[in-house]
Amino acid sequence: MKSINEEVTHLVIAKDIFWSVQNLIRTNNKIQKPSSFYRYLGDTYIAFIAMGIRRQIKVDGQSISFARLLSEIECYPEKISRQFFRELYKGSSVEFLVDNDFNRFCENPGDPHISSRMVHEDLTQLRQIACLCEDFADKMIAHRDKKEPKILPTFEDANNTIDILDKLYVKYHLIFHAESMESLMPVYQYDWKQIFDYPWRLKTKSN
Repeated sequence: MKSINEEVTHLVIAKDIFWSVQNLIRTNNKIQKPSSFYRYLGDTYIAFIAMGIRRQIKVDGQSISFARLLSEIECYPEKISRQFFRELYKGSSVEFLVDNDFNRFCENPGDPHISSRMVHEDLTQLRQIACLCEDFADKMIAHRDKKEPKILPTFEDANNTIDILDKLYVKYHLIFHAESMESLMPVYQYDWKQIFDYPWRLKTKSN
């Protein structure tokens, strides 16, 4: 979960930064002109998020990924039991909520462990929405395949996949840690966009 947390957080932050920069460009007509830098920025973002998404849906024996974690939980749902969940809540101010909270992840209220069907549905949703990005990463980024992807993913496809990864991580973070969160998107501790308030290129004779 720690590794998955870090990986998905990087994707969530990258998405926020990339689209924040796009908004800066849209609202400043002085910089709305052709630039190789914009192409580089887009290509770099696409490669980063496509490979990041690809890592989270691989399920081979060496992978640390969200999809592999969900696959293992689906096969062994009894490992995440109601008793395990109760231990996480023990001594907390919300201990009285433990059974109602755990019921959200069960087939029926009072079940002794989480629902395998629920996990299967989450895994299926993740695979379905991520498949275009995975195929693109496999055939165009990780290496160049003779057979190009039949359908190229859009920015919207990538954004939606990152949103689903974020949403699902938050869900399973509660299951594993009994800690609630809205998103992996952190609160910036400084104004990272401040660098854009100043000219980057200083005027010199060589300019």
